[in-house]
Amino acid sequence: MIIPLERRPGSPPVHRQLVDYLRRSIEAGRVPPGARLPAIRDLARSLGVNRETVASAYRQLGELGLAESGVGRGTFAVAPSRRRTSDGKDHRESRFAPALSRGAAAASSLPALDYAAPPGAVRLERLVPDPALYPLDGYRRALESALRDEGTALLEYGDPRGHEGMRLVLVERLAHAGIEADPDEVLVTGGSTQALALAARAFCDPGDAVAVESPTYPGLLATLVSLGLRPVAVPLGADGLDLDALDRVLASAGIRLVCTMPTFQNPTGVTTTLEHRRRLLAIVSRHGVPVLEDEFQKDLRFHDRDVPSLRALDRSGQVTYVGTFSKALFPGPRVGWLVAAPPVAEAATALKRAMDLASSPLAQAAVASFCRSGGYDRHLRRMTRELAARHARAAAACERHLPRGAVVTRPEGGLAVWVTLPEPLDAMALLPEAKRHGVVYSPGMLFFPDRRRSSSLRLVVGAAAPEQIERAVRALGDAARAALSRLRRPRPAGVERAGIHV
Repeated sequence: MIIPLERRPGSPPVHRQLVDYLRRSIEAGRVPPGARLPAIRDLARSLGVNRETVASAYRQLGELGLAESGVGRGTFAVAPSRRRTSDGKDHRESRFAPALSRGAAAASSLPALDYAAPPGAVRLERLVPDPALYPLDGYRRALESALRDEGTALLEYGDPRGHEGMRLVLVERLAHAGIEADPDEVLVTGGSTQALALAARAFCDPGDAVAVESPTYPGLLATLVSLGLRPVAVPLGADGLDLDALDRVLASAGIRLVCTMPTFQNPTGVTTTLEHRRRLLAIVSRHGVPVLEDEFQKDLRFHDRDVPSLRALDRSGQVTYVGTFSKALFPGPRVGWLVAAPPVAEAATALKRAMDLASSPLAQAAVASFCRSGGYDRHLRRMTRELAARHARAAAACERHLPRGAVVTRPEGGLAVWVTLPEPLDAMALLPEAKRHGVVYSPGMLFFPDRRRSSSLRLVVGAAAPEQIERAVRALGDAARAALSRLRRPRPAGVERAGIHV
């Protein structure tokens, strides 16, 4: 055990320093209850102090109730309890109370749910693919190929813009989607969340307002508030962002940026039409406000034909485009990207350099190698077949098991569906009972900027096998019907609802 001791004139006595250090370690759990403390002789030798100094410190720990000794057994830590001195004050030292920034405090205040569930519960709350679909062997070969070809260069910091091979792969794949971009307009990021943060910082200062869809991705809301920005909700309809409402917000709220997910929107799964996208571009062009387009699930289409992205339709450079491999491949490499007009891309690159220097060259080179080998496209073909089957299973299960009046979206791609249960159900209040029945989901309240009560919830059907989906939806239906039965049960005659009557 290494214990820092001060031996300069005026320093506290060594045995006092020993007591204080060991007390803090035991109270903080760094030395767990029952752990054996070093033998007196050994600790004295390693610290260069007299054995009686260590013995005295151990005796004082025993008097404080933090250690116990036995002849021939040694000295052991004891779980701390709150101890008060004769004046009734807590004996433990006061801890430094930091004054957090407003952004950190705002991010910390966002809801953090306890998703712990009984063993065997089907986990449909995380927007990630089923690990059974991860192309582990193909990616391992790509990783080995990248290391063989580029060697130790991949273990350096790398270019802040991203690995050159990765950016070239992205330029080629974007071109197939109708997005024209030069390598200098592409920035590789640590997933799409970092890309969202960089774009928001490039366009906005603390206190600025950002238009967001309602409901929307909770990670976007957390990113914005951590940067000191104000999310302004724009309602989402069955066909996407309410464009009339957007027009009004842009005319009156001093918006600096519009964030939208026009393809397989999170959480609803809605994909907007070509006409909707063209009208959105016309509105933001008239107001002169930049757009941040997040197409994080674009590669996961299993039904109908692709719709050109806003970035592909944009001819003025007003749209900054964000994507990621985290949903179609797997999240571990944290490879996302941002495509923007040169001044925006340069600013985002400078911000990224200041943030983390560069994303992992090794992870980028492996993903690039996987794409060049054809492995990624083969994986996508398998992935979209699986998603189509799982969505079909989920739709049929919802029709069979959910209570009458429930509404479920039917996305053309992506990992999730948005379920709206009948009123007066509250998806947040229902979650504990649903977990007991055997399913975990994300309640709708998380996705609204104002944290409103919601009977909606998100089910990530791409995260589970078909038979698990059936079991999960049945469990959700059982929990919902039980809750509805309680909520709709007539009250006994003469019993009024508690409240204030005017």
